[in-house]
Amino acid sequence: MPEEKQTGEEQLIKTIDKGMGSRIHVRLSHFHDRDYLDIRNFYETDDGEWKPTRKGIAIPVELYTDLMSALNDAEQVIKDLPPAPTAKKEKE
Repeated sequence: MPEEKQTGEEQLIKTIDKGMGSRIHVRLSHFHDRDYLDIRNFYETDDGEWKPTRKGIAIPVELYTDLMSALNDAEQVIKDLPPAPTAKKEKE
């Protein structure tokens, strides 16, 4: 179930934990009379507050269908990638 938080003109849809005090927020926002899907990296401050970084993208909601089509195309390319190499521990 998506996390929901309404703050002014912004709605948090989901957070994706990246580990090490970093996560991605997927939000709906409203800016200059337009609605956007905002996908942005956040970091955790020393006092536990989550703050946005400049790394991210705000996509007008009218481009949502095009974005999903591109992500579906990327899914097949990702599935066809060779497996990532695993880290090998050196013998002591």
